[in-house]
Amino acid sequence: MRSLDVLTRVRQQGFRRGVGLQHGFTLVELLVVIAIIGTLVGLLLPAVQSARESARRASCTNSLKQQGLALHGYHDSKGKLPSGGRPPESSTIRCGVFVYMLPWLDKKSWWDKYDTSVTWSHANNLPVTSQRVPEFECASAPRHNNQLDHNPDGTTGFGTGIVANGDYAASLGIAPGLPAAVTSSTTASALVIPSAAYTSSSGTTTNGMLPKNSSITFKDVTDGLSNTISIFESAGRPFVYQRGKQVSDNLTTAHTNAGGWCRPASDILFAGSSADGKTIPGEFVNRTNGFDHASENYGSTGYPSPYGTEGSSQPYSFHPGGVQVGLGDGSVRMIDEGVAIEVISALVTRNQAAKEKNVNASSLGGGSL
Repeated sequence: MRSLDVLTRVRQQGFRRGVGLQHGFTLVELLVVIAIIGTLVGLLLPAVQSARESARRASCTNSLKQQGLALHGYHDSKGKLPSGGRPPESSTIRCGVFVYMLPWLDKKSWWDKYDTSVTWSHANNLPVTSQRVPEFECASAPRHNNQLDHNPDGTTGFGTGIVANGDYAASLGIAPGLPAAVTSSTTASALVIPSAAYTSSSGTTTNGMLPKNSSITFKDVTDGLSNTISIFESAGRPFVYQRGKQVSDNLTTAHTNAGGWCRPASDILFAGSSADGKTIPGEFVNRTNGFDHASENYGSTGYPSPYGTEGSSQPYSFHPGGVQVGLGDGSVRMIDEGVAIEVISALVTRNQAAKEKNVNASSLGGGSL
């Protein structure tokens, strides 16, 4: 009998323990769990964002590599480098350098449809030039609902968008205003062809690797293909960005004269900018993607001096800490935005003596791909 009483008490105690173990979380325990989860999410998000940016940068690198291969393919076939056609006068027949690269980017059918007897904005060419080209877009750059670039000729203010934008620009050479802005070095004064002008109205060939209205070959790049920039990133155009911030989402309020991948005005005369990105030329790179024309009107002679009918963008990217460039040998490098502008200027030129240049691609910072 006693054994039965003991067994009954054990069962009752076990039952009570079982019931006691079925309680929920206390408020303190719940708050601790939430805090732990929040901490883990806080640690994870930057890693995810970093991984995404790494993938976007890799995509950008691949785009620049494809452009480099297209340049070499064109040179091998034509015996010269492609060159944008852009007379200094407004309302003339113009064609951007990237248009000539289409056959070497698996878009020969587009090239076959392009009419070189009329300008890029002509109705004959809009079926081609209004199309987005993946190789001309950086994955890190905002797309702004696929905003199209305009044709400034014959319009007052900023006109209606008609052609697709691109995030890259052919390197024309050094802007004439740069040496005066870079007062800390006498080297910069040797980097500019003295008679060069923004409009090249004198017919002077600028000193970059892909000057407009020219016919040069790899032999003319006497500084070496691996030491000369052929293509810059210049993302976000025609919207203006300064130090990572968009000046305005209204193109009639702020815009630069560039953007369309088919436009020769989208090429770059390297000038740099001020530290805040509001003044061009200057001593810094990757501070702004171009001159803000704000409310300036485009008339028969173009935007006000010194740009005239010339484009007004600058190297710029949405990658942290720098801007990617394609070199003449087809390799891709990231320019650290802290690199001295004299070094970048030297790498823009194609024909400076080695003793004057005294730099090479390893001076850029970043990695080589």
